[in-house]
Amino acid sequence: MSSLLIRDAAILTLDRDDRYLARGDIHVVDGRIVSVHAAGDAGGGPGTRGTDGAPAADRVVDGRGLLAAPGLVNAHTHSPGALLAGTMDTESHPAFMWLNQADTSGRTPQEVYISAMLNAVQMLLAGVTTAIDHFPAQNFGPEDIAAATRAYADSGMRMVLAVRIFDDTFGDIFPRDTKLPPDLERELARVAPLPPKPLAQTRELTEDAIARYHAPARRLSVFPAPTNPVRCTDALLEMSRDIAERFGVGIHTHLLESKVQTRLAQERHGCTMVEHLERLGMLSPKLSCAHTIWIDDPDIERLARHGVVVVHNPESNLKLGTGIAPIGRMVAAGVTVALGSDGNVTNDNQQLHEAMRLAACLGRVVEPDRRKWVTARQALAMATRGGAAAAQLADIGRIEAGCRADIVLYDLSRPEWTPVNDPVRQMVFSETGASVHTVVVDGRVLVEAGRITAFDAAAVIAEAKPMLAAIRERNRDLYAFARRMGELFP
Repeated sequence: MSSLLIRDAAILTLDRDDRYLARGDIHVVDGRIVSVHAAGDAGGGPGTRGTDGAPAADRVVDGRGLLAAPGLVNAHTHSPGALLAGTMDTESHPAFMWLNQADTSGRTPQEVYISAMLNAVQMLLAGVTTAIDHFPAQNFGPEDIAAATRAYADSGMRMVLAVRIFDDTFGDIFPRDTKLPPDLERELARVAPLPPKPLAQTRELTEDAIARYHAPARRLSVFPAPTNPVRCTDALLEMSRDIAERFGVGIHTHLLESKVQTRLAQERHGCTMVEHLERLGMLSPKLSCAHTIWIDDPDIERLARHGVVVVHNPESNLKLGTGIAPIGRMVAAGVTVALGSDGNVTNDNQQLHEAMRLAACLGRVVEPDRRKWVTARQALAMATRGGAAAAQLADIGRIEAGCRADIVLYDLSRPEWTPVNDPVRQMVFSETGASVHTVVVDGRVLVEAGRITAFDAAAVIAEAKPMLAAIRERNRDLYAFARRMGELFP
């Protein structure tokens, strides 16, 4: 048994009683919180207290001047994009998709590993303790999954590997009314950037990944994750539903990120995509849907009725100009909402505090009734309990006895916390991630005094620096093709 005591910290529990303790202790045994109590109160259990009356522990973290809060959950990221900050600006969504394929295709297992580790560095330093990695961005094999899961284990983070699969065309990123020039058609056939695997092979790869790596008690879950319903046949969607049911895992997907996807769904199915997913039996609390921008009120009510989790990605939505998700209406309808950063290629950072602030503020400019605005407390819940729901983990997202010890300590000496007027509001509107002092995942300290101690982050960064240039040189034909495809979308 291992134990940890966080002593004399301010504690924002987000527990069932919504307690805030100005000074208190958190006692952790074998990765689980066993007691949370105000300083001076009895805590722990029989035989757990030292000679000074505090719980006995293998390690004590001095919490004076620090605020303990639940670790944040990034419910939608793409680790292959970790190398791609600063590579996009005013590109359209289709242009971004083509260029992203060129930048992420054909990677070696070591490149997959380092990219996932770099993503983890950024998240840990910003207070993210759990993430759903919609992985990868193109066709892949068992060796890629093995590299990613090795990175998750080495990082110490709690992760969901969302195995990104498809078996149909990416019709939403091809020009609708423009025929490809003959030479571009030939180049498309030659480079074949998005060839789908046979369904049986996809099933085998997904089920093998779950059988090998799915172990939530050891911080790793594996979900089937259709890239987007408009890029999948009904057979693949039903396969994902059946795999999730048989293995007791979640499903993760993109949904209605661009307006063209709503039209494609109507043309293909004669109804909205949400209606079609309902007919397939896909809508349930197991399903989490990133973006979900182009949706009307009847479909919002469907999502709420079935307990579907929507993952809001406000920064990437704004950068790509794809739209503003009606999050206020979703919250009012009872939809569970989580938050995601998306990948660095469309966001350029993994700062979930920025996503929280935008989630609270973005809809206010179009909603005159302030009673319908998303509050700071609701935005913080998206980044904690909402993310826990998306990850299918009921024991994270709060500091409470019985929960996993995923805890972030913020430095209250920084100006954004001076003075501490309202910890929830300041967490959402003031904090940027810069105050993160200590990060604990599963009772293990991964970040101390703002520095990662669980692994050599400097070595990861050094190895990552030249990688994109090498990948682009290797994929130069595909990159040139992607550039030309992107130019077809003004």
